[in-house]
Amino acid sequence: MAEAQDVELLAAAATDADPKIRSVAIASIPDSAADDRAFKVLIKALRDLDDQVRVSAISQLGYSGRADAVMPLVALAADLAPRVRSMTAYALEQLGNREATPALLRLLNDPDSHVRENARNALGAVGGPTAVDALLTLAADEDPELRIDAAHALAKAVDSDPRVAPQLMALARDDQAVVRAATIRGLASAGGSTTHWQKLLVELATDPAPDVRQRVAVAARHLAPDAAPDILHRYASDPDPVVRRLAGTELGRLTAPPTDPPTSNR
Repeated sequence: MAEAQDVELLAAAATDADPKIRSVAIASIPDSAADDRAFKVLIKALRDLDDQVRVSAISQLGYSGRADAVMPLVALAADLAPRVRSMTAYALEQLGNREATPALLRLLNDPDSHVRENARNALGAVGGPTAVDALLTLAADEDPELRIDAAHALAKAVDSDPRVAPQLMALARDDQAVVRAATIRGLASAGGSTTHWQKLLVELATDPAPDVRQRVAVAARHLAPDAAPDILHRYASDPDPVVRRLAGTELGRLTAPPTDPPTSNR
């Protein structure tokens, strides 16, 4: 494990002639959030000629939590390598800074599907009216795959714009079961308040599609804690075997006693 005192050694390795060594060195840079020297090494690596070195630097900066990493990363949104652009969108999602919004909007039209998907997710994490505008457009698209992506992304932005919750309600009632299931998954993954979702989950608990009921079974404890026992007990006799299995697992978690912290033997 690299430590702060290793930054100088890693900075030297980041200039090695072998791109594999440079990539490993960059990926090993510690604590760029608090260490300006480490941060500068990563910023410099964004200009490396090797794709993998740039990807390593982008990944590190995405987890740095530093607002001053946003604009250097935004510049990589025009990189020639699709995987660099894809990692850039992912890193900007981790940072969640609205200064990235214009670049992410451009990446929505990227020729690479992974870049577009990461850009959609990043817009959800960034949130705000401009990002939500773009995601609402996707939520109305005829392609159910785009509505699925919109549901995942909008769930991240639910607290950033009052239009998001009603749109998620609509997506949860989409005529395509895959979209309904994806909406539940997105809400469960996003966390946050369950105020909006308990009534919705109770409604979806009787959905005719097994895929939707499976998602309800997994999400019930998180999104509808008061209604979860009733939903899961009913699911114990559901006609779908996967729903029954998931209900049994979730009921076990619901009724399991809290684990006592370990005690030391002295």
